[in-house]
Amino acid sequence: MQIFEYLHQLRTFERRHLPFVHTIEDLDMVSLIGLHQERGVPLTLKQMLSFDIGSVATLERRLARLKRLGIVLQARSDADKRNVELKLSPRVNRIFQRYSALIATSSNTFGAERPN
Repeated sequence: MQIFEYLHQLRTFERRHLPFVHTIEDLDMVSLIGLHQERGVPLTLKQMLSFDIGSVATLERRLARLKRLGIVLQARSDADKRNVELKLSPRVNRIFQRYSALIATSSNTFGAERPN
C-alpha cells in the first residue's frame, strides 16, 4: 500500500466514524481522555487544562459540545466528590478500537513493503 492510499483510508474512516472531531483540539481532548481511561487513571478538567491544548474557554466550550453529543461522559470522583472525572463513552471506545486495528493493519503492510 502506498502512503497516500493509506492516508486516504484513514481520512475516510475519520470522516465516516469520527464526525464529532472538528478540530485538532477536539482530537487532542478525546485522545487525552482515552489515554487516561486506558491507563485506569481518570482525567479531570483541571488536569486537562495543564496539558496546554488550548485556552480555558476553548476547552470548556469544546468539552461541553462533546458531552452534549455523548462522546465524553463525566462522573463525580469516588475518592473526592469535588472532582469531576472525564471518560469516553463505550461507543466511542469501540470506534477507536477499530481505528487502531486499521492503523495496525496498515503499519504491518508498510513494514513489509519498505526496502532495506
